[in-house]
Amino acid sequence: MRIRKGDLLIFVVLMIIGFFTFYNNFFRDEITGNLAILEIDGEIVEKFNLETDLETYRVETEYGYNVLEFADGSVSVVEADCPDQICVHFGWIKTVGQTIVCLPHKLIIRIANETADLGLDGVAY
Repeated sequence: MRIRKGDLLIFVVLMIIGFFTFYNNFFRDEITGNLAILEIDGEIVEKFNLETDLETYRVETEYGYNVLEFADGSVSVVEADCPDQICVHFGWIKTVGQTIVCLPHKLIIRIANETADLGLDGVAY
């Protein structure tokens, strides 16, 4: 079985696409957020400054409870009474755009940067 020019061209194009995908995912500038926004049932309940020394915060709603822990400019859910525990296993987040979601409790924690103007990240037509 011989390698043809078309096969070689496809291989090179796929290698270039793979390189740029790898580079974009691992070497891009990540913007660290200074604000954790807590939403419950689609409404913003609380905003936490990640630069302060807040340690833990307990969120109790009609859906259940979650315990948030803050350390080194990041946030994590360390305890919850939801059945799947996905929010607990998600780990620490600190980069703008990262989120922790607890669907049974209708809770979303997202990281934002209050001081940075990030502009558009894309345009769709």
